[in-house]
Amino acid sequence: MHAPPGVCRSRRVCVRMAAVDPRQERPVQFTLRPAQAADWPAIEALLHGAALPVAGAREHLDQFVVAEAGRIVGCAGLEPHGEAVLLRSLAVEASDRGRGLGQALTRHLLARAMEEGRQSVWLRTTTAADFFGLLGFRMAAPETVPEALRTSAAFQGACPDGAATLLLDLRPGVTVRPARADDMAAVLDIYNHEVRTSTATYQYAERTPQEQLEQWAAKQRDGHGFFVAETAAGEVVGYACYGLFRPREGWRFACEHSVYLHAQWRGRGIARMLMAPVMAHARRRGFHTMVGVIDASNAASVRMHEAMGFRVAGVLREGGYKFGRWLDVAFVQAML
Repeated sequence: MHAPPGVCRSRRVCVRMAAVDPRQERPVQFTLRPAQAADWPAIEALLHGAALPVAGAREHLDQFVVAEAGRIVGCAGLEPHGEAVLLRSLAVEASDRGRGLGQALTRHLLARAMEEGRQSVWLRTTTAADFFGLLGFRMAAPETVPEALRTSAAFQGACPDGAATLLLDLRPGVTVRPARADDMAAVLDIYNHEVRTSTATYQYAERTPQEQLEQWAAKQRDGHGFFVAETAAGEVVGYACYGLFRPREGWRFACEHSVYLHAQWRGRGIARMLMAPVMAHARRRGFHTMVGVIDASNAASVRMHEAMGFRVAGVLREGGYKFGRWLDVAFVQAML
């Protein structure tokens, strides 16, 4: 697979990157490069500063990458275990947080894992579940962790018992990222296919390009998340977004989401990858609950939502009408 633009295609290549710092007008320049033995004291200090376990890190130093901006300001590493890999030791110096370094380091390593043919990336965290959720990671039950991975220090006491276990499935061959204006043509094609052919939406008339751009712009203006799933070739094959459930003040802590996939990319777990950042984003924005409004006969959608922690809160009998028939409407809900 090809690495996404701006991401190192090999662990032996150094890449200059820019991250947007909201505290400054100009981007912050930094370099990602493979870690060297001489970097260990700086990496160890970063891990201690972030209250992350050091156990097992030095043994996998050849799988680490560091971020430099005049000095080492961030690090992260992989710990391979067959087809699965542990993402570990993501740390950024306190004064350099909030500049996108953590995401850059993580995306760099995810691209490497995909390039190497790994099928899943796992991690454990006590404080950063939403950070990783924005990248498509979702909660996983401890018993689902591959046996080979359980020998890692992260699962042998280095991480606290209360640490969450997160999973990113690499088998679909896509990554998730925030949507851009130039994604809207692909988003429009995905949505209008559902308008024409399915009851995933109860809309009859196809959305126009201008309407699609306005929807995206409204999400940006209101601070609501809009994410796409993208292949290594740059094709957008799905999207998810959210907004207010109802406009009145008393509903301000409830939001409603939408998720749609290209017809040829269904059944691969991409919807769950897209739901993870949408839920994490909404939680970070202070929303208390998320609602989905779906066709009650769409069993696949109900199962996907249940896998993400949603439950059917109620069904509106014959609340919708499309293609000449009455449709039951299910309201699914998750507490954030």
